Amino acid sequence: MTMTRAEKIKIRAERVRQRILRAETAKLAANTTTTTTTVEYAEIPKEELTLEIMIHCYHYEKRLCWMLSSLVQQIGDAPNMIVNISHAPNTGNPTTEEVINFFREKGLDIKETLVTQEQVSNRAIARNKQSTETNADWVLFSDSDMVFDPMFFDDLQKQLKTNLKNTQLVMGADRHSLDDKFCIQYFEQDNTTYPTEIKDVSKIVSQWKIKWVHGAGTVAGNFQLISGKVLKEKCGGLVTGRPRDHWRRTRGDRALRVRVGGRIGIKTLPMFHLNHDRLGPEIQR
Repeated sequence: MTMTRAEKIKIRAERVRQRILRAETAKLAANTTTTTTTVEYAEIPKEELTLEIMIHCYHYEKRLCWMLSSLVQQIGDAPNMIVNISHAPNTGNPTTEEVINFFREKGLDIKETLVTQEQVSNRAIARNKQSTETNADWVLFSDSDMVFDPMFFDDLQKQLKTNLKNTQLVMGADRHSLDDKFCIQYFEQDNTTYPTEIKDVSKIVSQWKIKWVHGAGTVAGNFQLISGKVLKEKCGGLVTGRPRDHWRRTRGDRALRVRVGGRIGIKTLPMFHLNHDRLGPEIQR
């Protein structure tokens, strides 16, 4: 189909706008300093923040057990954490419901956001459903195959009360992506009965080979932290206004960054990505 001149002009204008946005975001990130746990924080308010961790699970139930184990094993002064898991009913082996019920018994405050079998491959639809109902101070969109350092959320809360307190952009942090061949082989040979809590989970994965470390600059969908107030005021509580078909699902990540007005990297304690295959959904990962 031949585009009209007006349509071509509109497309060119949007490309220019995107280039300007990327340039402004890069400039802001370059001029912004973040605080690590090696420095003394300013006086920290005593009130506890509420952080809602929004996860979408689609055939990653075993790795989800590792992630939730790392949340159960958080120490220090972590925020009040609500775990919101979106999934389709009766999927996975074990099913996502079985994993959720198990970790509720372990003490996690878990909400469920149900989507249909037709929607489950589209993370943007699930995140829209999750985000419209939150009342949390902060929202963290995270993948279901991440493992967090046991002091990760203690450190994060300190930063959210001090140097990150008034941040208006979407924040991202580096992830340690573990060697994919090793991880795939490990879970293929894993005879563990799931659901279960993996003891000392962060210590285990911290000893595995790291393939790469990245994410802070890109603010990838595996870790997108945003103020609940900003999410509602700038985005109307939606991650994206136009969720696309399943193969474009990660466009929801980019849409969030654009709708908020940019992105910025932050420094955190390590989080580890349990790398996986890229085969079809019939594979239990």
